[in-house]
Amino acid sequence: MGSSCPRLAVAVLAVRPLEMISAQDCEIVPPWNGDLGDCPQTLSSGSSCLPSCRTGYELAPEGGVARCRLGQLSLPTCHPSACNVSEAAGRIEHLATLGDCPEVMASGGFCEPECMERYEPSGNLSCHFGNLTDVDCLLVDRCPAGEERLDAEMVETPSGGSCVPCPLGTYKSDEGPGPCQACPTNSYTNATGRTSSQHCSCPAFYYEQRNALDELLFCELCPNHSSVVGSATDGRQDCQCDEGYVEVEEHGVERCRPADPCNVSDLLENLTGPEDYKLKVGSCDTYAETSMLPSGKQCSLLCAAGLGAQLGSDIFRAIDLTIACQDGVLERRPPEGYVWCSEASWEVPPLVFLGLTTMATILGAAALEVRQNHFERQYAKALRGW
Repeated sequence: MGSSCPRLAVAVLAVRPLEMISAQDCEIVPPWNGDLGDCPQTLSSGSSCLPSCRTGYELAPEGGVARCRLGQLSLPTCHPSACNVSEAAGRIEHLATLGDCPEVMASGGFCEPECMERYEPSGNLSCHFGNLTDVDCLLVDRCPAGEERLDAEMVETPSGGSCVPCPLGTYKSDEGPGPCQACPTNSYTNATGRTSSQHCSCPAFYYEQRNALDELLFCELCPNHSSVVGSATDGRQDCQCDEGYVEVEEHGVERCRPADPCNVSDLLENLTGPEDYKLKVGSCDTYAETSMLPSGKQCSLLCAAGLGAQLGSDIFRAIDLTIACQDGVLERRPPEGYVWCSEASWEVPPLVFLGLTTMATILGAAALEVRQNHFERQYAKALRGW
C-alpha cells in the first residue's frame, strides 16, 4: 500500500425504493474523515450541499460543497487541518522570530522558532491535524540527551536543579534546557531516558510511518478488515487486507472491501455427458445450493470410478476439472465444450505412457548394444596392432 498507511472511506448508502430515486439524482457518499453535514442522503440534480469534516480535518477546497449534476456527484475532500503558527507564536514568551517557520504550516510539517538571547526553544514546532506541539523558550541550562530538569521552572544556573531521565512515552534528542518530548500519538517507549523517536513504537495493529533515520513520525490504525505486515522487531511495512478482502481506492483513499464470489451456476447446473458418463459436482457440492463460489476457494468436478474426463472425442488431452475463484473471476475452470466421462480417457493415457516408456527402454538398450559392439571392434583392432 505504499509508504504511508492507507486511509479508507466507507460509503453508506440509504436504502430506498428504486422508483423514488431519479436517474439524475446522486447518492451522497460522505467524504473520508467527514460526514454528511447538511447534505441529504440523496441529492437532486442541480442542487448542492455542504458536508462536514471530523475534528482535525478541513474541507478542500475551503468551503467546498457537494454538487449533483445529471447524476454525477462532485464531492470535496477532508484534508488534515493546517496550523496557524503566527497566532500560536504570540503566546510563546521570549520568542524572537518565527525562525524557519511559515505563518501557516500544513499537517505533518515541523520547524524551529528562534528565541531571544540566552534562551533556546524546547523543541521543534510541529503540526498534526491542526494541533501544534507546545514549544517554550527556555533559559540555557543544560541536561544531557535523554534527561530533563526536575524543576517545574527553569533557573539561570546549572546548579539550580537536577536532571532526571525522560519518563516513559517521551524522549529528548539533544543536550539542552528543554523538556522531554512526547512520542507521537498512540506510541510508547519501553524504557525511560530515551534519546530519539527511534525508540518510540506503535501498538500492534498500528502501521508505523518512519523517516529515513528510522524516527517514528506517526502511528496509523490499519483500515477495517486489514492488519499490519511485519512486526515491531522486523519493521512494520504496510497494512494488508485480510483474507477474503480486496484493496480498493475510492475518492483518493483506500479501503478493504469483501472480495466478490464467482457465479458457478452454469458449471454446476449444466453438467454434460450421457447419464452414465455425466460429470458429477464432486467437492463443488458444498456450493451447489447457492451456486456461488467464495473468492479464494476452489472445488473440483469429478468422474465416477474408472472413468476419466474427456473433451469431445479427444481421449489424449488431460482435462482439469478444478474450479477456482479470485474476486469474482474464475481463474481455473474446465474447458468450454462437451466435457464428459469415458472409460477410454481413463485407460488410454496410462497405456500410452507405458508404451512410450517401453519404447524408450528398447531404444536405450539398442543404443547401448551398438556402443558395446563398437568398443569391442576398436579393442580387437588395437590388439592386432601389437
